[in-house]
Amino acid sequence: MGRLRAATWACVGFLGTAPLAACNDRAAALSPPPSPRGAVSAPCSVLRAESPPEPPAARSTMTLPALVEQVRPVVVTIITLRAPSFPEGRASPALPFEGRGQRVERAIGSGFVIAEEGLVLTSDHVIGDAFGIEVQLSDERAFEATVVGRDPTLDVALLKLLGAGSLRVASLGSSAPVRPGDGVIVIGSPFGLGPTVTRGIISATSRPMGTGSLDGFLQTDAAINPGNSGGPLFDATGQVIGIATAIHADGRGISFALPIDEVLEILPELRETGRVDRGRIGISFQEVTSQLARVLRLPGRMGALITEVEPEGPGSRLGFRPGDVITSVEGRRVEHARELARILRRAKPGDEVELIYKRDGADRRATMKLDPSARHEPSPSWRAPDERAPRDAEQPPFGVLASDALEGARIESIAPRSPAAGRLEVGDVVLDLNGAPVRGGADLTARLGAAAHQDLLVRVRRHGAPRYLAVPAR
Repeated sequence: MGRLRAATWACVGFLGTAPLAACNDRAAALSPPPSPRGAVSAPCSVLRAESPPEPPAARSTMTLPALVEQVRPVVVTIITLRAPSFPEGRASPALPFEGRGQRVERAIGSGFVIAEEGLVLTSDHVIGDAFGIEVQLSDERAFEATVVGRDPTLDVALLKLLGAGSLRVASLGSSAPVRPGDGVIVIGSPFGLGPTVTRGIISATSRPMGTGSLDGFLQTDAAINPGNSGGPLFDATGQVIGIATAIHADGRGISFALPIDEVLEILPELRETGRVDRGRIGISFQEVTSQLARVLRLPGRMGALITEVEPEGPGSRLGFRPGDVITSVEGRRVEHARELARILRRAKPGDEVELIYKRDGADRRATMKLDPSARHEPSPSWRAPDERAPRDAEQPPFGVLASDALEGARIESIAPRSPAAGRLEVGDVVLDLNGAPVRGGADLTARLGAAAHQDLLVRVRRHGAPRYLAVPAR
């Protein structure tokens, strides 16, 4: 079938649009790729209305320009810095000066503000293995951000903007009443172009895509492109009903969003602990097709067909086998595999669940105690600004290696976690530093060393054109 890819970052400079996962025979899995904990003061209840939302058709709507004007201030652009990827056998990013000409990858995604003190929701794959995050608001203010929590299972990340306050906050609605045909808009930063609005309708709900962890996406024909990932999907009243997540690589007008109700269920735990702990059943499963139902001697399409049993896992200990079909959990009939996945996403380690399953046409019953799931550990590069790893003693000032040029000094290499990363680029020719001309590589190195604790004003020639850049001493 067609391929699916993440609506992930449009990278400025060196990074191409990267798919999150390989394809299977139904659709590509969305498997993509804690950190300092940000203090959170606002209770989760402030993020959405107390009363159940009315169906979209029952709510009043506004003109599209008025709607865009209302919601655009809550949408943000997320810029991440990452060490470059190297083919096997080449220099490791952990050794930034093992070769010449290494670069820092700068990537762009989207997100939206959910608390006025600066909490931002985005997709986890937007953050990936970044070692630096900057978030730009619609009014062009920019803040450094740290990661409050991450949930790779749902592909959600929660950020905290350092020093932000009194921000405009998105109104979080509900994805439950959404119906095919409802009007929606998407706002994000496709291809790094800046805030961009697209509109369309909901094409389908509860869309299964064979992702395993979540099989109930909102499908829309509103244009979602690389750089939109993590941005909001708004309904006609300006409420967020989903997070832009993926696009169909071989189609047009086929895009997918994570339903906001799935996010709201895990948001309190994500804010509090930085992760989401789920119970693990230790089995893999798939949908039962009509053809499989006949072969398995089932009365019709039903249940979740076990395809693999993890050795030493809860399922293995109870004797589950590939070919068994789970038809009920805690007395609730399982019609589709995605229903079992949804139930298990809500289960916690240590929970006991009663299962009914079919083997060779006969019903069997088992009570299973769930194991803890494997925890997502933060990247070693993720530290608060005041906890950054000490720089290597041999790293040159500001992380820059330079050589002589006809005028000034040509930058040959930049350390990924240095102050210059994401600001200067390999190939830039530094003409002036803090208003004084630069006379070669040695002169630039010496002056950078003398300015180790100062912010820099640098004039460079990039692609033949001069420009000024600011490099902070952090």
